[in-house]
Amino acid sequence: MDRRDYFKQYRLKNKHKKRRVGLTLTHDEYRAFVRASKGQKISPFIKACALSSLNKQALIPDDIKEELATLRFAIRNIANNVNQIAHHSNLVRGITTQDEHNLLAHIKQLEDLVIRYTEGRLLDHDN
Repeated sequence: MDRRDYFKQYRLKNKHKKRRVGLTLTHDEYRAFVRASKGQKISPFIKACALSSLNKQALIPDDIKEELATLRFAIRNIANNVNQIAHHSNLVRGITTQDEHNLLAHIKQLEDLVIRYTEGRLLDHDN
């Protein structure tokens, strides 16, 4: 079997695995995607946008994902400390209900802060 026949059979065998789709954009739409892609290639960026929308997931840039991973790690450490406090409190019964409410209020403030930060970073990144 020569090279041409091999590739012909390969294409016939694998033609149902992937589909090529063409997309026509106006100049303004294209420029908008170029700005939004921030240096990425346009086709993979548009594909990622479409798939994230289809899956109802946010398209989060890699630099923000790294920041969120760092925040998640910090929050998990805080949650671990809270569990240790709760365990110690249950052993010695030294924490009051007011202390528990204050602790929960601080955790809620932290959660709100992370949400505002994330929303702000995503908005700043888009501009």
